[in-house]
Amino acid sequence: MKISKYAKEQTTRVAIFGLSGSGKSSLAAALSKKYNLKWFDLENSIEILRRLPPDQQDRIDYIRIPDSATFPIASETLLVLFKAYRGNVCYGHGKLNCPMCIKEGNPRVDIDFNSLTANDIVVIDTATQLSASLLAHLCKDKPVDYKPQRDEWGALRKYTEWFKSQWQAVPFNIVVLFHTLEAQMDDKAVKLVPNFGSRDMSTSIGGAFTHVIYTEVKNKSHRSASSSTYSNSVLTKSRSEYIAEQLPAPDLIPLFDMYQNNDSVPQDMPQELKSIVTNTSTDPQSPGDIAIDRLAALKRRMGKK
Repeated sequence: MKISKYAKEQTTRVAIFGLSGSGKSSLAAALSKKYNLKWFDLENSIEILRRLPPDQQDRIDYIRIPDSATFPIASETLLVLFKAYRGNVCYGHGKLNCPMCIKEGNPRVDIDFNSLTANDIVVIDTATQLSASLLAHLCKDKPVDYKPQRDEWGALRKYTEWFKSQWQAVPFNIVVLFHTLEAQMDDKAVKLVPNFGSRDMSTSIGGAFTHVIYTEVKNKSHRSASSSTYSNSVLTKSRSEYIAEQLPAPDLIPLFDMYQNNDSVPQDMPQELKSIVTNTSTDPQSPGDIAIDRLAALKRRMGKK
C-alpha cells in the first residue's frame, strides 16, 4: 500500500519517565479532563487521583494492584491480561479472575481491551514496579537476601521483551509510567532512560512507544520534554509535531487530540500557528464550532478583522 493511502492511526503509545515527585502521575491523570482512563495502580497513586475534580474522577476506572515483594501479583495479572485482553480484576487482591472473590461476590472491575475506543487510554503506573514484580516472582521461593543469578536475569529479560512487544503492538491508547535509570547507550553516551528490568532493556524500551516524555522539577515548577534534541543526557522522542517543552505547562491532551481528530500538522507550519490548527480545548464543541473558532483565531493572527 502506498504511504499516501495508509490511514493515520487514531491511537498512540506514550512512555513517561522521571524521578519520584516529578509529576508523572499528575501528567497522566490530567488526561481525565477529556479522556476515559483505565488506571492500573501498582504503586498506590490513589491519593493523586483523589485530588482530581469529581467529574474527572468519574472518567477513571481504577484498578488497584497491591504489588509487593512477597505478593508479586502485578506480574501475574498483567501478563495474562495483555495476552487475553479481557477479564475482571478484584479490588481486594488485584488478581485477574480471582476464584475467591468471584465465589464470595466481592467487588471486581471488568476489563475488555477490545472494546476500547480512541477516547479511552490505558495507564500503567508504573512499569518499573512491574519489572520488580517480575523479578520477585522469579525469585519467590528464595530467601530475602538472595541475589538473582544468570538464569533469573535471563528470564526477566524474556518477560520484559514480551511486554515491550505487546505494548508496541496494542491497538489502543496506552500511557506507561517509569522511574528513571542512568544507563550507557550504544554510542557510549550516558543518559537518563525509563527504568524497566535490566539496563540493556531500559535503553531499548523507548522503541516500543511513539512518544517518550521526560518529567522534571525545574525552577520550582513541573516541566516535561519530548523532542529528541531536548538534552544530550536524557532519552526523549516524539514522532509528531508535539513538543512538550514548548507548552506553558505539562499537558498531554494536545498530543492525544492530534490522533483523535486525525489532524495533520504541516512540517513547515510556524510554531505559533500549530496551536490554532490543533484543537487543545477540553470543552465539548461541535466540529462546526471548532472550525469557526480556528478561523477566527487565524484571522486575528494575520491581523484581519
